[in-house]
Amino acid sequence: MNHLLFPLGRILPVCLLVGSGFSQELGFPVLSTPGTATWATEATATGNRTVFTITGNTVLDWESFDLATGSELVFDFLGGESVANILGGSGVNFISGTVSSNGAVGFFSPSADLVVDGSITAKSVTLAAMDVDAAAFVAGDSYTMSVDPGGWNGLAVSGQVVADAGDVVLASRFTDVSGSAKIDASGTLKMAGSTDVAIHPGAADRGMEERSGSGFVLHLADSRASRIEVAAGREIAHRGSFDAGSPENRIFLEVGSDGKILREGNGLTVGRVVMNGEYEDGGLGLDPNEGDAAAAVGSSTLKIPALKRPDGSAVSTERTVVHEVPMSATAESGRDAILPEARLVARDKPEKPMFLRASFFGMRGGSQVGKR
Repeated sequence: MNHLLFPLGRILPVCLLVGSGFSQELGFPVLSTPGTATWATEATATGNRTVFTITGNTVLDWESFDLATGSELVFDFLGGESVANILGGSGVNFISGTVSSNGAVGFFSPSADLVVDGSITAKSVTLAAMDVDAAAFVAGDSYTMSVDPGGWNGLAVSGQVVADAGDVVLASRFTDVSGSAKIDASGTLKMAGSTDVAIHPGAADRGMEERSGSGFVLHLADSRASRIEVAAGREIAHRGSFDAGSPENRIFLEVGSDGKILREGNGLTVGRVVMNGEYEDGGLGLDPNEGDAAAAVGSSTLKIPALKRPDGSAVSTERTVVHEVPMSATAESGRDAILPEARLVARDKPEKPMFLRASFFGMRGGSQVGKR
């Protein structure tokens, strides 16, 4: 089946979008902020290429979204810096084609799964299966994202996401970044599994707050950034590569009070690791305000410093942890022996650990979600 975001097969005239009265009959969005934007689309050998020329910070409301493989979407800023795409529908929104921009681009899917198996390159990129304070986002201020705690929609990334002059933000109650994904940010990579998260662009310290105590992150990809922050209310599973570019750059791993940070698989973590949460397999939970895990030696060991109580008594001695495997998290230690294919299970099997029951694909009972 051929899926086209912009179904007309010939060059269309440039159109002016003004206010919220613009028709969605052709599959184009409603411009929900004051100002103007123009668009033009043409057929290519592989699909359609559509260029939005934007003259100011813009919010676009889409009834649904399906950018097919081979199609291109370009956001060209002549004025302003940010565009927020609010994706409607209650099924699945797809980004399978190519998105590019000279500004900051965000895609937010509050009530539907968001599947990204294409390529996105922009000044900064935000992908979230969550609702957003759109005005704060496009203004470049601190902003919040949230989703119904009872919902099951998630974010699945298996394509390429590049922020060539800023941050990459990935957020959902269930954030699943597969082994085929490539994430590259010149700034900070912020990855959240949460139903309520706050993002602080340009923050000198922590740039992300997980505020719900629920949510999961599964990371199997190759991800690079000058700073990496990963937070989940319940569980983080990291089996890929987190590379902060230097042993002196920071990688933050944080779970809620009921979460655990484990080690699993054959991945890699390069950078100064700061952990906040219970660390299993002989590890030690570290509050980021009290101590750091020192830089990895080469790229294969993690040195954890000795900790002492205020009265001088020892809590733990200094230790070096072999680090050929990534930091990860789970609801139970038995998950170490579970192969990836065994995680594709239905959510209605209560005997399985929570991560298996609630993961992005498992919650629908198989790998059909995201397939077309």
